[in-house]
Amino acid sequence: MRDAQRPAAVPPAVLTANYAKEKGEGIVYGGILIAGVLILYAITRTPALATIGALAVLGVALYHWPFVGRDRRAMEISPSGLVVERLGRLPWNAIASVEIVDRYLRAIRNADLRIELRRPLETAIEEAAQVHPLRRAMYRCWRVTGPQQITVKLSTLDTKPEAIRAAIAQYLGRAV
Repeated sequence: MRDAQRPAAVPPAVLTANYAKEKGEGIVYGGILIAGVLILYAITRTPALATIGALAVLGVALYHWPFVGRDRRAMEISPSGLVVERLGRLPWNAIASVEIVDRYLRAIRNADLRIELRRPLETAIEEAAQVHPLRRAMYRCWRVTGPQQITVKLSTLDTKPEAIRAAIAQYLGRAV
């Protein structure tokens, strides 16, 4: 069979999960509006107290900014590994197991992705993310839950946990 007749290999798809904009819009835009009202109140009435309140509300709005910012990418699943925002790339050979854990609060599903690593986090990360100091203070969807474990909160992302499970299983070569 000649090379021209061979079907081209289909490159594996890349799945990108962004922060769910609707989960943070109310907090960010509402916080900015309330801070503006407090500043206007501070000009005419009690400057110190209203200014402190406005700064606190602006701090909460700034903390939730990743939900509405231009670059809302939180996680990317690709052939080279799992890229988590403000953490870096975890190559597939550094990941021992992945599990989706569901917790329910009344009828609301809160899914977490637990990533168990083969080695300590510091050595497992390739291409560690360089983060601006202001960005470090903002919301992030992941947290370190053990020396070799990371938990990603999927309920704050715009991609269904089932799609994330399928994409990860494709690269790990086993069911998640």
